[in-house]
Formats: sequence, structure tokens, C-alpha cells
Amino acid sequence: MSVQEILNLEKRNENNLYDIHFYLEGLFWRAYEWSAYLSTHLPRSKNKLNPLKKVTKSFKNGYVCVGLQLSSFEKYFPSIFENDEMFKMDGKHIIIHTKTLLEPIDFTNHENILNEWKNKIDSNSKKEDIKSNDVGSLINEIISYPIEKKNLMESVQFLSYIKDKFSQFAQTKNIIS
Repeated sequence: MSVQEILNLEKRNENNLYDIHFYLEGLFWRAYEWSAYLSTHLPRSKNKLNPLKKVTKSFKNGYVCVGLQLSSFEKYFPSIFENDEMFKMDGKHIIIHTKTLLEPIDFTNHENILNEWKNKIDSNSKKEDIKSNDVGSLINEIISYPIEKKNLMESVQFLSYIKDKFSQFAQTKNIIS
């Protein structure tokens, strides 16, 4: 399923406002937009997922996602395993029904809540571009990146960013076609 298809499914109404949807992508289960928001705001969870905001040519306003492996669900969502009705897994799709956990919260203006939250998250497009566009600048960025303080998703995002910069550099120098 493409990101665009998932973002279309993330449009909400009063019937599914409290549901978190995760989609299997490789080894990771990812939640997007409103699902990502809910997954980072559940009560009784000591561990919080780190949201990533991605801005691309196709999604100029960006989208937010979180990801984790199946083995980590109990760590991040311990309360969902207290009730069998809260967690539904169907192939490459997981639905977590959180209404009993979040019901006193009023989400009637959920679109505004989501947009305010998204605006607070740094996007991958806001990383400082390499000014001199040379290999030395790229190496300095790699060396100064605090990988030991980052989670796997942030590190993969940084690696993707570096890969893009090396690709741009190689194309400007006609090293690759």
C-alpha cells in the first residue's frame, strides 16, 4: 500500500476517531498522521514513540509517521493488552481501539490538533543543506551526527538524507548518471 493510499485512509470521522492504524512496511509497523498522533499520546505508557515528519515533492506539507517492530508493541502500548478487544491484527494491518483509554478527551477539532502537532515536529526537509556541496561537508555532518543518542528511525532518516546528498554531489560532478 502506498503512502498516499494510507493517508487517504487516515481521514477520520466520529466513528473511527479513537482508532490507531498500523501498516506493515518491511520489518516495521508504521502509523501515519492521526494514528501517529494518537500513538504518541496514549496514557499509561512510559515509553514514547518518536514521530518523524517527512516532506517530499509529492507531499509538500509533509506527513508524520511513527514506526516500531511487532515485538515492541507491548513496550509502547502496555494497556492495550489488558483487553482483547483493543488489539486487532489482520495480515499487514493492525488496529488499536483506544476509545476506552482516550474517551474523556474531546477530539472534535482533531484536524487542528493534528496540524498544530505536525508543525512542532522538525521535518527532514529542514535539515541544513550542505553549503559548499563537497565531500568534506558531508563527512563533517556524518562525524557530528550523535547516532548514539538517536533511535533507529532517526538514524535511518539521517542515512537517507546523507545518501541523497552524496547522490546530488555525484550528479553535479558527473560521477554517476
